[in-house]
Amino acid sequence: MSYTHGALENEILNAIWTMEEKGYSVKNISVSEVLDEINANGNIRAYTTVKTVMDRLVEKKLLIRQKSGKKFCYKSVESREEMAKTAINKLALQYFNNDIRSLMKVLEKQCTSVKV
Repeated sequence: MSYTHGALENEILNAIWTMEEKGYSVKNISVSEVLDEINANGNIRAYTTVKTVMDRLVEKKLLIRQKSGKKFCYKSVESREEMAKTAINKLALQYFNNDIRSLMKVLEKQCTSVKV
């Protein structure tokens, strides 16, 4: 499974996770539904662009695609939290010799330096 993805891939994953968290059934998450979710956030995208990127996410094994009637519907392979845990572990391994505490210290410093 590839955890490297671009900005639009991330936008689509976040839209799907949000929809799943809202209780959408996997049979309801079509390209059109995802497009509506993305466009509602002010990021106007074309249907064909979103479909192409969603198909790429299927190839990367980040989404599952199922036929539902005449359309395809999509579901995330991992929840937002599961993918975040994997990304955090990868970050700790890559930059902190797998020491989560060292990563946490950097994150704590970052949080205290950010003004709300």
